[in-house]
Amino acid sequence: MHGYCPAGFEALGDHCYTILKVMGSYAEGKTYCNMAGASLAVIRSREEENLIDSYIRRHMSQIQSSQIWIGGSDILQEGTFLAPGSQEVLTYFNWAPNEPDNAGPGQHCLNIFRDDSQLRWDDDNCEFDRFPMCQREQVDQSVVG
Repeated sequence: MHGYCPAGFEALGDHCYTILKVMGSYAEGKTYCNMAGASLAVIRSREEENLIDSYIRRHMSQIQSSQIWIGGSDILQEGTFLAPGSQEVLTYFNWAPNEPDNAGPGQHCLNIFRDDSQLRWDDDNCEFDRFPMCQREQVDQSVVG
């Protein structure tokens, strides 16, 4: 580890993560993460997802929710999911069977939900209230606060 994570965040790989204990829409979740000095968590690989899934499983009972916002939306172009902020095109997904389905109005935002015992991804209505999973860089130990 090259740095440390601020209070309330946990180090997973090279980043710090937390699930905020406040529910909101996807846009509100982005704002809440920004207020915590972070952004919605963007998962770019299976290895990263394994770390995050483990974190979610350890904290799922505390938040009493089966659905969590993560970073990614196809609101600008259906089927092309972009990371919040950077607008990077996302290429790694772990969709639940028959997802993404764009089944209802506003199903453009990524969430993780429990599908049987698995944690899978869904394109969800961006206005639904979910807990946001936030990600930030580790704090460099050489920086004095």
